[in-house]
Amino acid sequence: MERLTAQSRAEVSISVSATVTSTIELVTIQTMDFTGEELELGVIEINPVLNPNAGRMVARGNPNAEMRINFVRTRELRNATTNNVLLLEYLVAGNLIDEQASAEFLGQDDRDLQFNEDGEFYIWVGAVVDLTLAEPGSYEGEFSIEVEYI
Repeated sequence: MERLTAQSRAEVSISVSATVTSTIELVTIQTMDFTGEELELGVIEINPVLNPNAGRMVARGNPNAEMRINFVRTRELRNATTNNVLLLEYLVAGNLIDEQASAEFLGQDDRDLQFNEDGEFYIWVGAVVDLTLAEPGSYEGEFSIEVEYI
């Protein structure tokens, strides 16, 4: 009697590679300050390119690396006592150099940006808020910005 044996064998080769990039550090240099801002028809506006009270940040990453900045343009600020809501529209500008006056407005269009040769990108944050329906009190909310390599 003959025996028949069969062996099944398969070889698979998988090549794996990874690129490790450094993390991006986002540092707040100055918070946005509404103190002393003039009301115009019940609206306060802090222009991120022109107003020295705009918030200021620097993103630090790999020199000359491409990146993208994302943020939610409109946020609710809620009165801590009455729950009254104000809508705050954020205005964001950025620049390769630490010069606010030549910064460009950044929209939510997922525009590709780049860190400078020192690995820095400067960001200014302003806002428009309509206070015509505001109740007296303290309002709270937060601004989130995401900077990611592409």
